[in-house]
Amino acid sequence: MAQAILLRGAKQLLTLRGPSGARRGPALRELGLIEDGSVLIRDGMIIAVGTSRRVENLKEARAAFEIPVNGKVVMPGFVDPAINLDLEEHLTGAAEPAKRQKLAEFLDRMIPLLRSCSRHGTLTAELKIEAGIQDIPANLAVFRQLARRSSSIRTVRTCRIGQPTEPNKDTSNDTAESLSELARRKLVRYVEFEAPQELTERDRSFLGAVERSQLEVKLLWPGGAPDKLAPALARLNPVAVSCPLNVTSDECTALAQTSAIAVFSTAKEFFELPNAVCARGAIDLGVAIALSTGYDFRHALTLNMQTTVAFGVLRLRLTPEEAITAATINAACATGSDDSTGSLEAGKQADLLVLDLPDYREISRQFGVNHVEIAMCGESIVFNRTSLPLESELRPRRRVASEGT
Repeated sequence: MAQAILLRGAKQLLTLRGPSGARRGPALRELGLIEDGSVLIRDGMIIAVGTSRRVENLKEARAAFEIPVNGKVVMPGFVDPAINLDLEEHLTGAAEPAKRQKLAEFLDRMIPLLRSCSRHGTLTAELKIEAGIQDIPANLAVFRQLARRSSSIRTVRTCRIGQPTEPNKDTSNDTAESLSELARRKLVRYVEFEAPQELTERDRSFLGAVERSQLEVKLLWPGGAPDKLAPALARLNPVAVSCPLNVTSDECTALAQTSAIAVFSTAKEFFELPNAVCARGAIDLGVAIALSTGYDFRHALTLNMQTTVAFGVLRLRLTPEEAITAATINAACATGSDDSTGSLEAGKQADLLVLDLPDYREISRQFGVNHVEIAMCGESIVFNRTSLPLESELRPRRRVASEGT
């Protein structure tokens, strides 16, 4: 049996404990905060969370490897529900058309990308791989390779389907077969596409193929036609809807009447829509919201969910509590991983962060700084800026002093 690990004495321990499912309304502000809190971990799983006085007196805690986190914030790892990947390499300002990357080059870019995620506190990421309807068969190899590759963080795979490059070409049979293979081999969990506003025969054929594949659905909503959103939500029952920052109150009302989670990429439209405050209104109307970086190879965007939380507070008028909830447990619900991550509770994976901060509200106040001191993803310490040794060097009854950065 692996030795237990005790993170002891956090000034603020954000557990995000609460009822199952995405948080809405006032529940978004409930962080489950424990002052002077501790977390007891064994085999990568949380076995106890509570006040230090209670947890340190548990029998298993007495022989645990102790990591003092005095004066720090301990919280769940961030979950990013939208990291957008494309096999075509788009060079900013280039006149020539985008060129398709070789598969090996594409996969090699994933390693530093996911490492950057972990360094900034993202421990679960949804990878959305772009493919046109006619390109799905050609991209099956990409999904197969992604499924085989191990990663320092947890990943969820989604096939994002764009518009056909040859509108008059009938590829319905190939599309149906490819979607079925993606589902059968568990290469992806979700299929995401733009919500159809006027159903054509091609749309009906495609939606039929999606339904037969039994892949879960996510929608891209471009905005602009509020009367079309409610029927699309009712017809497709999506898990999540990626929304623009200027979504209207009518669209928010439609979203509030469903179980779908509205995902806002706060950095993606930061400069294009300087007055967008829709997330505040969405919360007030009862919409379950999640935040993402919206990272895309084609743009110089951030992979830092701390920045996303700060943008949520500074731009979208969320409270720090709402932004953190939207970037942890609600984002976990949007990726279908809330049964194992997104909150610190007994029985969940030990996906957690130690932040070099005295108060969680400083995440948005100290803008542009990486506050992550330790990132633990289950049994692995994937990022460490302290004197904490590597997991293979842990020794019984040894205390490790935490150092500032």
